[in-house]
Amino acid sequence: MAKYRLEIRGWGMDAVAHSITEEHIEPIREIIGENPENTFDLYDYFADNIRDMYDGDLFRNDKPWWYEDATYLFLFNGDTEPYDGSKPINEWKLKDCTDHYEVNEEFESTNIVCWPGENKVDELSKKYADPPYDYDIADNIVFYVEETKGGMFYFEFESDEKPNPEDFSVAPGSIETPNGDWDFCDRFFYKGVELEITDYLDNNGKGSQAFLFTKDDV
Repeated sequence: MAKYRLEIRGWGMDAVAHSITEEHIEPIREIIGENPENTFDLYDYFADNIRDMYDGDLFRNDKPWWYEDATYLFLFNGDTEPYDGSKPINEWKLKDCTDHYEVNEEFESTNIVCWPGENKVDELSKKYADPPYDYDIADNIVFYVEETKGGMFYFEFESDEKPNPEDFSVAPGSIETPNGDWDFCDRFFYKGVELEITDYLDNNGKGSQAFLFTKDDV
């Protein structure tokens, strides 16, 4: 059995969803206004009044975007290490992988709901919330999305045959919001077996957006 390392590179999303109480709706609406990229002031407002921006009490989803032409897979010899200057033995794009539904017809993709009146708050987050709140369903949501570019993560695995692009499949996922769906690469498979992330790679932030969804607006 030979050892291999598969690196995933391209564009990544770090999506975080927060519930907020009614007194925060108008201040946040004023901050975001018609410019969802005004996240620096929003970040400070959250830190001072609600919680850390990355500590969403609804969910956090840190995955590669589903970009078929801009998500890259690099295959290396397993005896090499990330950033040691080694050249990949093969490289390809997401679109070159096998459709995972051809591997498993009964597979159900991940669908994360981000919709006022439907999302349950995380019980542990609620328990330690400061200031506290007493609701279980989020009627008001702030959805924050940070975009990164560079390395995502890598997998280490073994195979008795040299892997080919068609041996890999990727399970899709989607975040459903009032302003549309946000698609991402959820899980990676080699010959139908899910790969476990070994470690994460370096990337750079390229921008962020935030959206306010309230039950009264949808």
